[in-house]
Amino acid sequence: MTTGLSQDLQAISDVRKTAVINDELAQLQIDIVALQETRLPDAGTLREKNYTFFWQGKSAEEIRECGVGFAVRNSLLGMVEPGQQGTERLLSLRLHTCTGPVNLISAYAPTLGANRDTKDEFYDQLDMIIRSIPKEGHLILLGDFNARVGADHDF
Repeated sequence: MTTGLSQDLQAISDVRKTAVINDELAQLQIDIVALQETRLPDAGTLREKNYTFFWQGKSAEEIRECGVGFAVRNSLLGMVEPGQQGTERLLSLRLHTCTGPVNLISAYAPTLGANRDTKDEFYDQLDMIIRSIPKEGHLILLGDFNARVGADHDF
């Protein structure tokens, strides 16, 4: 997983990477984080000491690329309702809070260099997920949208 955390996860081979992320998130006192580029196969959950990881990736037979997920502090699990079936680029989660439902989407958009069909499919799926979320409550869209800014990029 690409994390931006203090340890290089590519160099870690003897522990689960989720355990390292668990420790980093606990140290930073983060409740929920959206994850992109997890490269984990299929859909799954894994409970660590302080956090539970939810993810969606490509099937185990396919190349390990993309992948999205969430890490949720274990003390909040009673509030969590997993969302509808996701894709390797989109996953939703619903929290039942005292102020009403909060809907979270973890997104990993294709790069600008991806073919048009891949980009259209991603945004169509994102639109479908957003439209399927009930109007009550809040919607929080999190992710890596591979945005480019400036005049020096070909669009």
